Amino acid sequence: MERRQRRSRNGTGRRQNHERWLVTYSDLITLLLVFFVVMFAMSSIDKVRFATLAESLYQATHPGQQIPLQGLGTTSLLDSGDQNSGEDFPSNLNNPSGKSNTLQQQQNPTSDQIQLDDLMKEIQSYIALHNLSNEVKVADQARGIQITMKDVALFNTGQAVLLPQAKHIISGFVPFFKKVPNNIVVEGFTDNQPIHTAIYPSNWELSAARAMSVVHFLSNAGVTPSRLSGTGYGQYQSAAPNTTAAGRQENRRVNIVVLRRNLSPDTSAAQPTSAKH
Repeated sequence: MERRQRRSRNGTGRRQNHERWLVTYSDLITLLLVFFVVMFAMSSIDKVRFATLAESLYQATHPGQQIPLQGLGTTSLLDSGDQNSGEDFPSNLNNPSGKSNTLQQQQNPTSDQIQLDDLMKEIQSYIALHNLSNEVKVADQARGIQITMKDVALFNTGQAVLLPQAKHIISGFVPFFKKVPNNIVVEGFTDNQPIHTAIYPSNWELSAARAMSVVHFLSNAGVTPSRLSGTGYGQYQSAAPNTTAAGRQENRRVNIVVLRRNLSPDTSAAQPTSAKH
C-alpha cells in the first residue's frame, strides 16, 4: 500500500495534474480571438479615405498636375493623368459611393482648361462671324473667360433695361454657356460721372441693376440659375482713365465671366482687377 502511494506522487510529494494542457489551450484560443477582433476592426475603414489614399498612390506613378483630395487637404500628390491614355484605374476607387463622376471631372484642371479653350475659340469665331468686335471683346484670364460688352450696345444712358439689340447679342452666347457647367458672374461698371435719380441714387445701384438685368435674361434664356450671380462695381473698377470721353465710354461696360471650376463668385480670385493708369 505504501509503495503504490509513493508511485502516485512526484518528486515534490504532490499529485500530478494531467489537465494542465487545458490552460495553454485556453490561452491560445483567447489570443486567436483577440487577433481576429483586431483584424476585423482594421478592416472597417473609411471607404472615402481609403479611395483617396489609393488614388493618390496611383497618381504617384502617373506624373501630372495637382488635383484636390477629398477630406485630406486641398491637393493630392499629382494629377489624375491622361484619361485617354488607355490605362485602367478601378472606377470604384475613384468613385466609391457609386455617384456620377461629374464632380471628379469638374475637379480636373486639365479638362477644365480644355473646355475653356474650346469655349474661347467658339466665342471668338461667333464675334468675328457677326461683326461684333466693336461692341464685344473676349479675353482668357486667370479667373476664366471674360466677355466684355460696352454699355452703349446694351442700355440707354442712365438706364438698366436691356435694349432689343442687346438681347440679340447676349442670346448668341447662351448656347456656349450651356456647354459648360462652370459658374458665371455678371459684373456691371460705370464711369465716374455722378448719377442721382429716384431709381438709381448712385453709380453702384445703376451698375448692379445692369448686371442683374443680364443675369435675369440669361436665366430666362435657359442658363441654370444656380450658376449665375451678379454684382455692381460702380465707378471703382475702371478699365481706363475717366479724363476723356473715350476712357469713360470704355469704363461703362458689363462683363460676363465664365469662371474656372475651382473658383466661386465670392472668392477674391474671381474678382476683377483694376487697370493701372
